[in-house]
Amino acid sequence: MKAYFYRIRLIASVVAVTILPILITGMVLLHAAEQALLEEKKQKLIAITQQLDFALPKDYDDLTKKLGVQEASREQKIEYINQALQPLTDRIASEHPGIGVGYYAADLDAIVTYGPSQEMKFHVGESISRAHFGRLVMESGKPEIAIGEQVRGNIMNAMYPLQRNGKMIGYTWANELMSNIDVQLAGMRRSIYAISGIGCLIAAVASGLMVHRLEALLEEIKAGLRKLSLDLSFRMRRLEGEPGEISEAINKMAGELQASRTHTETIMQSMDSGVLALDGKGNITSWNEAATKVTGLSAVQVMGKAYTDVFAQSQPFVELLAETLTYGRTIRDAEWEFQHAEMGLRYVKVGTSIWVSPTDQVLGAIVVLDERTQWKRMEMRLAQAERLAAIGEWAASIAHEVRNPLTSIKAFAQIIEEELPEEHDSREYTEIIVEEVERLNRFADELLLFSRPDESANVHIHVWDVINQTVMLVERGATGKGIQVERCFGDHAPYVLASPDLLKQVFLNILMNAIQAMPNGGIVQIRTEKDGDYACVHVTNEGHHIAEEHLLSVFEPFYTTKPSGTGLGLAISQRIVHAFGGYITAQNVPSGVQFTVALPGRWEEVER
Repeated sequence: MKAYFYRIRLIASVVAVTILPILITGMVLLHAAEQALLEEKKQKLIAITQQLDFALPKDYDDLTKKLGVQEASREQKIEYINQALQPLTDRIASEHPGIGVGYYAADLDAIVTYGPSQEMKFHVGESISRAHFGRLVMESGKPEIAIGEQVRGNIMNAMYPLQRNGKMIGYTWANELMSNIDVQLAGMRRSIYAISGIGCLIAAVASGLMVHRLEALLEEIKAGLRKLSLDLSFRMRRLEGEPGEISEAINKMAGELQASRTHTETIMQSMDSGVLALDGKGNITSWNEAATKVTGLSAVQVMGKAYTDVFAQSQPFVELLAETLTYGRTIRDAEWEFQHAEMGLRYVKVGTSIWVSPTDQVLGAIVVLDERTQWKRMEMRLAQAERLAAIGEWAASIAHEVRNPLTSIKAFAQIIEEELPEEHDSREYTEIIVEEVERLNRFADELLLFSRPDESANVHIHVWDVINQTVMLVERGATGKGIQVERCFGDHAPYVLASPDLLKQVFLNILMNAIQAMPNGGIVQIRTEKDGDYACVHVTNEGHHIAEEHLLSVFEPFYTTKPSGTGLGLAISQRIVHAFGGYITAQNVPSGVQFTVALPGRWEEVER
C-alpha cells in the first residue's frame, strides 16, 4: 500500500509541476483561437451581406417594373428576379469559395436567388420556416448570426435586413457550412496540440531522470504480474525499498492463490452437466461452460448477478432455486421448460443441493442442469407412436364395421329412388342419403389408409417430379388467394423408394395446410436438400407460428383447428412417411412454419 501511494504521489507531482501547466495553457490558447476564428468568420459573413445589400438595386418592385413583370404571378416574379440577380450572387459566391449567398423577398415570402446557383438553385422559391432567424431579422431590422440546421444544412448564417424607403423588403444572407469551419478549427487544433505535445514531451524528458527508476520497477512488477496470471508458481525477485513491499505482497498473494486453487474448477469445467453456484444472497458465483450450452447465457452475462434477475423470464425455475436457497430443500429430477434464445423450447433436468463449508456453514446452493430436450422429444414421439398404433387398429376395425352397413344403406336408397316417380319429392332425400353414404365411405377409406398405408406400389421415384405434379394441383387455387409457390431445388436430384400416389398425397396435404394457413397471401417455399442418407423436403409457409406444445399434436388423428376438417390429413401423411422409412416434423421458423419430410434416398448430381 505504501508503494502504491508512493507511486501516485510521485506521478502526481511530476504532472502538476510540468505537464499540467502546459496542458492548461494549451487549452486556454485553443479556446481563444477558436473564438477568434469564429469571430473572424462572423465579421467576414456580415461584410458579404452588406456587400449584397449595397449591390441590390432600389427594391424588388423596381426590379420587376424594369423587367415588365409587375403583373406576373408570384412564381413568375421569383423566376424573373432570380434571372436578374443570379449573376450577381454567383459572382460574389465565386469570390468567396465555400460561401453561400442569396436574397429573400418579404412580399413574395420566398428565396429569390441563391448562389452558387449550380449547387443551390433548387432552393429558389422556397419559404423559410416560421422559426427561421430570417423572420426575426425582418421583424427587428437588426442583423443576426445563427449557427445550426437551416435551409442549406448545418451552417453559420449571417443575415442582414434589406430596407428601402423605410420599408422592410426582405433580407440577404451569407453562410458557410460548419463542416468547412470545423476543418479549419481541426487544423488549428492540430497545430496547438502539436505545440502542446512538444512541450509535454520536453517536460516528460526533463522529468524522466526523476521517474526512470520508478518506471523500471513498475515494469518489472507488471511483467511479474503477467507471468503470475499464467503460472501461480512463479515468484518475483525481492526489490529494494518501498517497491520491495509490493513484490513481497504479490508473492504472498500468489502463494495463497496457488494453495487455494484445487482440482474442483477443472473438474467442473470438464463436466457435461451445467453447474452453477449461488451465494447466500442469491448471486451467481460460479458458472461452467456446460451451463452456457444449456441456457444460452455466458458467464460474463450472469456472474455476480442475482438469479432472480438472470432467470426472471422463467418463474418456475426461480421458484425451484428459491426452495433450496431459502428453505434448504434438496431437489432431485425436477424438469425446467424454457425458451432458448436460439434453439427454441428446451427441456432441462434440474437438481439442487445446499452448499456448505467444512465447518457446516451454509454458503449458498449448488445447481446441476442436464439437457433433456432430445430425450424428452423421443419420449413424446414414442408415446405418440404407441397412441397412433392403437388408434390405427381401432380405425381399421371401425372402417371395416362401418363399410358393410353403408353399402346396404346406399343400395336400399338407390332401389327406393328407382321405384319413385321422377317428379316425386322424396327423390331429393334419397339423393342426400347416397351422397352422405359416399362421404362416410371416403372417411372410412381415410381411416383404412391411416391404419395401413399400401406399400405394394412402392417404386424408385424422383422427388422433384412428385413435387412438380403436386404443385400443379394447387397452384391455380393458391394464385387466386395471392399465394406464390416457390420451388428451390438443390444440386442433388433425390430418388426415394415410395408410392408416387401416396407421396403425392403427403405433399398435397402439407401444401393445402400451408395455403389455408395464409389467408392474407404470401409465399410457400418448397426446398430440397441432402441430409446424410435422407432426402429432405422442407415446405415453409408464412402463416402464424404454432404453439410449441402443439407441434407434435398436429400429427395426432382428429386434431384440427379448422371447423370443417377431419384432422386426418397430417396423421395419414405421417403414417405414409413412416411406412416409407422416413419421418415428418413441424417447427416454427422466423418466417412462419416449416414442415420437413425426410425419406431414405439416393442422389444424382445435377448439371447447372
